[in-house]
Amino acid sequence: MSDLNAINELNEAFANRKDQLYKQKEEGRKVFGLFCSFVPTELILAANGIPVGLCGGKDTTIPAAEEDLPRNICPLIKSSYGFKKTKSCPYFEAADVVIGETTCDGKKKMFELMEKMVPMHIMQLPHFRDERSAKLWLNEVEDLKKMIEETTGNEITEEKLKEAIDKVNEMRKLLYKTYELRAKTPTPIKGTEALKLFQLAYLLDIDTLIPIFEKLVKELEEKVEKGEGYEGKRILISGCPMVAGNTKIVDLIEEVGGVVVGEESCTGTRQFENLVEGYDLEKLAERYFKIPCACVFKNDDRIKRIKELVKEQNADGVVYYTLQYCHTFNVEGARVEEELKKEGIPIIRIETDYSESDKEQLKTRLEAFIEMI
Repeated sequence: MSDLNAINELNEAFANRKDQLYKQKEEGRKVFGLFCSFVPTELILAANGIPVGLCGGKDTTIPAAEEDLPRNICPLIKSSYGFKKTKSCPYFEAADVVIGETTCDGKKKMFELMEKMVPMHIMQLPHFRDERSAKLWLNEVEDLKKMIEETTGNEITEEKLKEAIDKVNEMRKLLYKTYELRAKTPTPIKGTEALKLFQLAYLLDIDTLIPIFEKLVKELEEKVEKGEGYEGKRILISGCPMVAGNTKIVDLIEEVGGVVVGEESCTGTRQFENLVEGYDLEKLAERYFKIPCACVFKNDDRIKRIKELVKEQNADGVVYYTLQYCHTFNVEGARVEEELKKEGIPIIRIETDYSESDKEQLKTRLEAFIEMI
């Protein structure tokens, strides 16, 4: 049990999520499974659909995936595929359509195999950030809107889209507020608890999430006022997403005396930064187009944002976290390391998977890093 009542409520909601989701399906609502933060969930909500994140954070399903996929591919890809193949993820099994996106070659080719098991809609994600690419992305968002309308049988009206945009913006503001409070010293919440909050935000119904996060913000504000919280070397994690079930690196950092105060990742800041500044499809597409994923060519915005987050969260150092065989984030890690060292920001690069085999080695490296800073 957590000392924060809102977290206990969130855990209870998660325990009931499967039953709630299948009840919503019985009522005729369509479920859209998501891999990535590039999918505009506002469109799904505006059509009375249900967006839900998909399983992919454990190694238990990887052996089944490796019957079809190569061993030397990202564990997140293998885990996700394995969850669908073994039918062991309730969110996958509830999904009427799974929405994929071309963030990396591994996922793109895995989707070709997965579409034999579940209806798929793939969004082509442009890797440049120019005007031509913005138009291509807007076309992809328009195609997504049509698919959602056809699947649900519901028209996405201007009024419904406005309502959905306001609701998701409200959720983003609450998530951002938790970051502002985590920047305090002492920080009012452990990194392990905060990570699970952001992971569950992908899985739970938004109408369930908003009132719980409102309570959480009040509880964290009270702890800050009282000077209660956690101290230690303050760490910002940057890199690959850590989906539900994967807390390995955060656990290790906090075991050796660090305290994680932020995550520059799809599970962290990329999930909620930037509001939709308007109510039409163009403004909606624009918000998602800005996401500084490592798949972007010449990703200067991401490096700039990492530096800003170090200052905003009062971080003492950065752990750059990469999943094995995630070449996109791993290669970009060299640029990130170079730029952070220019600013005198301590950084360590960690490459790992979901197994337990390297935990002691990683623990030793992280302990030395934290002592050094």
